[in-house]
Amino acid sequence: MTTATTSTAPRRTPARGHPPTQWAIASTIAARALADRATVVSVLAFYSLAMGAGVGALWPPLKKTFASLSASMPAVLDRILGNVSLATPTGWVNAEMMSLVAPGFLIATAIISGGTSTAGEEQARTMGLVLSTSTSRATFLAAKTATMLAHVLIVSVAMFTGLVVGNVIGHMGIAVGLLLAATGQATLVGLVFGAIALTIGAAGSQRRQTMTISAGIAGLSFALAVILPVNESLAWLAKLNFWYPYSANPALVHGLDWGFGAVLAACAVVISAVGFVIFPHRDLRG
Repeated sequence: MTTATTSTAPRRTPARGHPPTQWAIASTIAARALADRATVVSVLAFYSLAMGAGVGALWPPLKKTFASLSASMPAVLDRILGNVSLATPTGWVNAEMMSLVAPGFLIATAIISGGTSTAGEEQARTMGLVLSTSTSRATFLAAKTATMLAHVLIVSVAMFTGLVVGNVIGHMGIAVGLLLAATGQATLVGLVFGAIALTIGAAGSQRRQTMTISAGIAGLSFALAVILPVNESLAWLAKLNFWYPYSANPALVHGLDWGFGAVLAACAVVISAVGFVIFPHRDLRG
């Protein structure tokens, strides 16, 4: 006679690995986003470096010409160029790079990165796939924000390097600290418009609309900062836009104004925070 015995010991289940943390997920999303825009960012970084170096190389043969032209410079054009004489190395670099080109490159980088982060993923229908895992919406948006910041910093470092090289090539004698301050201030204004692009995309706008609206806001801000001060009665309105903290202080001449810098940083943070409030609570397209 045989007796069947049944074990009362608890059955062991195969050990499973711990699910990835939100930090690990964010790092993966950010790494993929960095790679996706590597070509565009590399091109912008290269031209930023090349233009910075080229401005310095052009100074020695052109300085006599600019000395003769600076006296006849129209007032509006002079204001656009930061009210700094073209007859000086600082004025030349400020006019050629820092008044428009440098912030323009960084704004373009930020808008391209930010505009394709949420809006691009949603339009390509890849966002739902990512969010179907254990990824939270806040983690997803944080990773995209960090990617935009990294893209802007890559171009910013390349630009600063080019300016330092140009400073040496052209024997311009501009303090490295001033070059760093000017680049840093341009980086901050770029991040403001990158935050705008991210937030517009997080609110549900399509990629093309996101980038168009963000670029339009940047262009309008620049125009208002330049045109409105021509009329003294409207000059105060120039202060009510995102470009004013940048244009009001030529950092290449005076160094970074910490008050204006704080305003730009605060604008970027607050605008980004709006996106973090909107994104988790809205319906996503299928």
